[in-house]
Amino acid sequence: MSFGDVAARMKKKQEDAAPAAPAVRDHDEIHALRARILGVLLRDARLSKGVSEAQLASALNLSEDDVQAWEFGQQAPTLPQIEIIAYHLGVPVSHFWNTKTISSEEAERVVPEQEYNELRNRLIGAKLTMARQEAKLSQEELASATGLSADQIAGYELGESLPFPELTTFSTALRKPLSFFMEGTDRVGSWLSMQEEYQRFSELPEEIRAFVMQPIHQPFLEIAMRLSRLPVKELRAVAEDILNITF
Repeated sequence: MSFGDVAARMKKKQEDAAPAAPAVRDHDEIHALRARILGVLLRDARLSKGVSEAQLASALNLSEDDVQAWEFGQQAPTLPQIEIIAYHLGVPVSHFWNTKTISSEEAERVVPEQEYNELRNRLIGAKLTMARQEAKLSQEELASATGLSADQIAGYELGESLPFPELTTFSTALRKPLSFFMEGTDRVGSWLSMQEEYQRFSELPEEIRAFVMQPIHQPFLEIAMRLSRLPVKELRAVAEDILNITF
């Protein structure tokens, strides 16, 4: 085999191993596709919130034709306009660079009401029994403390529908918070828990909310979480060490 043959083979091998040239991207087509996706998300959010094209156009000081052009992907709003749309429709701004519609999310949240009620009533009854036994009370004693009959309590513990006002009476008599009886594992319970957490977060002082929202502060939050899990004795030792360092 000649040197030329070897060189030719080496060249071919290098060409085969070389990375393929990057494909040329059609940015106009990409922008048009993104505009259509944005239009679908915009129309879905508007319809889900029961807002007409005229109402949205009025809020944005635009014509209905402008809103229709956005929803059909023929034109696209600017970020400031998307922010106003999000505010007016009551949805997060991030919804409009997502790929999931509100209607599909709502469909996923559909729960068979009768099955859910029956299951939850049985679980509440079981928790009522547990709380009563922890309090070392008989059904008759709990009846006396709540103004209900022992037969009613027996029925509730077996899963009969328990009216909320009476549940609050049980909560007080058994010294259990209402959250003790709430569901926290399935999608309904998870959603309710998330709403409660959001409510508590919104009630924090503004400077704390601003601190928590900054990703750069996550290490400080993780340290705080670790400290919260330490036994009091170890936590006191850490505090003393910090004082020794700073003074």
